[in-house]
Amino acid sequence: MKKALAIVAFVAALFIAGNVQAQSTVYAAYTPETFVTGNTSTNYQGFALGFTQNINLAKDLSVAAGGQFRMNTKSESGSLMGVTGTTNKTQLLIDVPILFNYKIAVNRELAIYPFVGPMPSLAITGTTKFSETLLGTTTTTDWYGDNSNQSRFNLYAVFGADVKFNNFNLFGGYRLGLLDLDKSDNFTLKTNGLFIGLGYTL
Repeated sequence: MKKALAIVAFVAALFIAGNVQAQSTVYAAYTPETFVTGNTSTNYQGFALGFTQNINLAKDLSVAAGGQFRMNTKSESGSLMGVTGTTNKTQLLIDVPILFNYKIAVNRELAIYPFVGPMPSLAITGTTKFSETLLGTTTTTDWYGDNSNQSRFNLYAVFGADVKFNNFNLFGGYRLGLLDLDKSDNFTLKTNGLFIGLGYTL
């Protein structure tokens, strides 16, 4: 928690120091996530909405800091002897990307911005719902309940590129989870995923 507060304070200081020269961008992105436990990988669909402020540090060097709301989802169904079971998993997260970027101008309207930086992430909720048709019951499991070994806080290394044409942005990249999200000694849980999105600079 102390690390998260320090990062939020750092982002706030950037906004205060560079607000005059900041450019604000809103965006939506497709953000699938892979959960890796040992040699087993589980793929989730993911979507995000967010905003950033790109603060100029030097001539073509800037840092984009902001926040995004992200959702991971996975649904599975199966039948046995006429009984159908459905499992729905949902995770909601808040991310705080802090991405250093460098402007490579192609012409007056088009520029490419390679970026790299950390992204702290905090899971708000995580649930697994299992429904079956025989008795019509639904069971819900909280990923972060009192007996859970799963951590809410993660830290990603993020890199990619943003192609900006006038006020429109097409960006993509990769995020690599650096922390083991399973607090037990016998298992490890890490996450990673590609992302691609569209944005508009105000």
